[in-house]
Amino acid sequence: MRPVAYLSRAAWAVLVGALATVAAMAWHSAPAVAHGLLAASTPADGESVQEPPAEVVLTFTEAPDIALTTVRVHDGTGSRVDAARVAPVAGQPLSVRVPLPRLAVGTYTVAWRTTTSSDGHTTAGTVAFGVGVPAPERGIAAGQGPATPAPTGAGTVGRWLLYVGVVVLLGAAVVGVAVAARPQATARWALLWAWAAAAAGTVLSIADQRASARTSLSTLLASSTGQRLTTQAIAVGLAGTAVAWAWRRPGRASLLAVGAGASAVMLARALAGHAGASDPRWLAVGLQWIHLVSVGAWVGGLPWLLLAMGRGDPGRGRGLAWRFASVAGWTLVVVAVSGAGRALDEVGAWDRLLDTDFGVALVVKLGLVAALVAAGAAGRFRLVPAGRVARLRRLVRGEVALGAAVLAATAVLAGLPPSALVAAASRSRPLATGAITVSGTDAASTVRVQLVLSPGLPGPNRFDATVADHTSGQPLPAQGVALRFQSLERPDAGAATLDLAPGSDGHWRGSGRGVSFPGRWTITMVVAPHAAEAVEVPLEIETRQPATGSEPAPGAGDGCGTGQPDPAYSVTVDSDPDPPRLEGTAFRITVRRDGRPVTGAKVCLTADMPDMQHPGVSRLAKEAQGGRYNVELKFEMAGAWAASVVITEPGRPVALVPMRFLVR
Repeated sequence: MRPVAYLSRAAWAVLVGALATVAAMAWHSAPAVAHGLLAASTPADGESVQEPPAEVVLTFTEAPDIALTTVRVHDGTGSRVDAARVAPVAGQPLSVRVPLPRLAVGTYTVAWRTTTSSDGHTTAGTVAFGVGVPAPERGIAAGQGPATPAPTGAGTVGRWLLYVGVVVLLGAAVVGVAVAARPQATARWALLWAWAAAAAGTVLSIADQRASARTSLSTLLASSTGQRLTTQAIAVGLAGTAVAWAWRRPGRASLLAVGAGASAVMLARALAGHAGASDPRWLAVGLQWIHLVSVGAWVGGLPWLLLAMGRGDPGRGRGLAWRFASVAGWTLVVVAVSGAGRALDEVGAWDRLLDTDFGVALVVKLGLVAALVAAGAAGRFRLVPAGRVARLRRLVRGEVALGAAVLAATAVLAGLPPSALVAAASRSRPLATGAITVSGTDAASTVRVQLVLSPGLPGPNRFDATVADHTSGQPLPAQGVALRFQSLERPDAGAATLDLAPGSDGHWRGSGRGVSFPGRWTITMVVAPHAAEAVEVPLEIETRQPATGSEPAPGAGDGCGTGQPDPAYSVTVDSDPDPPRLEGTAFRITVRRDGRPVTGAKVCLTADMPDMQHPGVSRLAKEAQGGRYNVELKFEMAGAWAASVVITEPGRPVALVPMRFLVR
């Protein structure tokens, strides 16, 4: 009998509607901050350096797959200037490097793309820096974090076919061995259909991964990501061997082999998915594998129950349906417990269920599961005791349709970054410290100006100014632009002036020592729109502190000490409430060095508002477990705060990891 004959029109309507909802959800999923977050770069994003760097170093929050990582460095004209292929950094598994030739004065953009070696997700982004001049528009610091493309149609369909295939194969083993009285009556064509779906899903997944990584098939298969896909394909092949045995000699032994092969595919899938990137890995992968196997025993058994009922299998005890209901009841408990464990790891907070694509997809999946449980309960407690076999068969058809929709939602979830990682990424973007940007308008609100100081330290600086019409925001032609400097903390010091030169791109630039010592300054930009008049726009800045180990970290106190950036360290910070609040916020800090949790360290969280005169805050964090530290801060003012996590480990230099957050 054809497979479509086993689903009623109502069941097909349920399936099509649910799949349409899931497909729309996948289609409209926006690119999100991804798993492989850029934790640090040298030069830093937005930094202006005086000496040309010999290389670019990028450090990620998860280990990159070197074979699937590309880094391209372009100058201001768009020409590529990097001289060699990407290489790992010795002793730093989270970092990659690309050598550079001697760079000329100018601006440079680093375009990178990487695939994480843990779960195969691809991330892309940019970093910008300047050599002897201010950096161009910054990427991450300006709010444009690294992004993962929304799940592709091929990738989602491939995962769904794989899930459907292996779940149905495992269901065949459960029903044939533990439920049906005559395993020899198992529909062999259904076994072939299920295995073909799993094989097609594997092929589509490999093709989608190659397209996402933008590489050749041979390069993909030689990478660690490709090796995991190869392992999955081998497991599908072994399951196919078991299916061939069951085709020739259907029985409990051959069906057990089919179930073992399907379980092996599920384990390979768990190792290659989100669980493979979690910590501790063995626990996350184990929970995910148990979850998939339990789903296979429950959802995968439904079509075989329908087939057995159609063939008149008598079952054992009080009947076929009673037997399956007993198996489904126990597996449902395991599904719920293992699924809750994985959800806690991947979501982490209730408010993230509706704030991220992953959370919304999970809510849709939970709704479908709830409908499936309700249908199963109706059959178990109403139809089976009453002996209404015809109605029970119609109900099981609907359950099969809902099960297919649940697997479709799971396929979408597997292509989205978990909510917990999205939240951590949004708070862990590196803070660019290579420039100061200020803007303002004149008293009559006729012009709007912006001034960038690089590096923003006392002494020589590069100045980049733009002038625009206050109303339209369009660039405003000017006869001349000059800067007048006056210290606010030393009014006795004489004022200095600097004339800026016009550039071909509408900017006005110059270099000088107008900001000659640390502290707060008023820089008045004098704009001459016409030859006979001038407009003055006062701007206020405070010089940055040099990024050296001898200088205190922002807001350092309470014994936090000093530190300097170290790309070996990566830090994620979660806050409760999220975003942080004035009255007090609890921060949970996770510290890793070279991808491993840091324990036994002194960890401080410091924060201040660089453009305000409010004093900074800092506290020593209390160690919890597994590289996690807890601390609570109170803030005097809402707004954007610059923060640093200062890490002191015995026998290592004090490290500083900068970040930023918004206090409400």
